[in-house]
Amino acid sequence: MVLNKKNPKVLAIGAHPDDIEIGAGGFISLLANRHKGHVEFLVLTKGVQKEAQDFISDSSRRASEAKDAAKNLGIPAENITVLDFIDCKLHEFGHEIIRQIETILYDSDGNSKFDIVLTHAAEDTHEDHRVTLEATLSAVRHFHGTVLCYQSPTTKPNGFRPTFFVELDSDAIAKKTLALQAHNSQRFKPFMQAHKTLGLAVNWAQFHRLPEDTYLEAFEIYKSFF
Repeated sequence: MVLNKKNPKVLAIGAHPDDIEIGAGGFISLLANRHKGHVEFLVLTKGVQKEAQDFISDSSRRASEAKDAAKNLGIPAENITVLDFIDCKLHEFGHEIIRQIETILYDSDGNSKFDIVLTHAAEDTHEDHRVTLEATLSAVRHFHGTVLCYQSPTTKPNGFRPTFFVELDSDAIAKKTLALQAHNSQRFKPFMQAHKTLGLAVNWAQFHRLPEDTYLEAFEIYKSFF
């Protein structure tokens, strides 16, 4: 059972700014607002390769957009941590990433501070996403809560096998859309368009024979304890 506690504490992990909102923005909105949960984001990179021009200004902008996006989901800016690992080179920092996740996930006595962890799905064509998942799984080896894996635009369609679905109301969809729009620097990317997000949520609902105007976000359950 995923929500076996009132006011759940949730750690959402993503490789880049916008990953979390794309895969789990609606669910996070419900957790923060309807279930009065405490949600924190851990974003491993600022989403800008250091070889790019204007790296400092671009990276600062993306970190700021991540905080603005989270606010639209009901998450305060102080709950958003954006780290300085290098975009597209996460494979070079495996153990460091694990330690960073563990630092946030556990207290000084080794007890988990969270009930739910959200992270990338395994079958993904983006290496940063796969590294993020593997680092998360290493970090949660002593975690006796729920770990859910979300979908991204680079998730392999024949490899993603969700077994947990979250029904989103119109308010959650609207908040997710606003969160994605806050990533203004990424607006040119096709998968950031609102109709793409809405279409995926509609398709999952249609697949499961739910009524019209119903939306779903899909997750794989890595582990869950009752």
